[in-house]
Amino acid sequence: MTKNIIIIADYTEQSIFSVDELCEICGIKTSLLEELIEYEILVPIENQPGEWVFDMQQLKRLRAALRLQRDLELNLAGVALVMHLLEEMEELRARSELIDRHLLK
Repeated sequence: MTKNIIIIADYTEQSIFSVDELCEICGIKTSLLEELIEYEILVPIENQPGEWVFDMQQLKRLRAALRLQRDLELNLAGVALVMHLLEEMEELRARSELIDRHLLK
């Protein structure tokens, strides 16, 4: 009899994850995590091989990247591009809202 383990992440909590913990949470191999770092999809807090740690924001990014890879069948270069464009869109939305608030007063 196999048991499924469900891991629920609270993104508001300030937790720190090691490479092994992040890989276990997301069910990926260390080699994939290293590739995600090479493509700058993930950015470790401590940037020394063997001592990388990640925060909740990076866990959230990792899960988004894995969904893009799985659902859209993108390679890592495509994932990096899509994530960059999504971040840019979010930044532009925030700027637009700020401008609207100041101009529409």
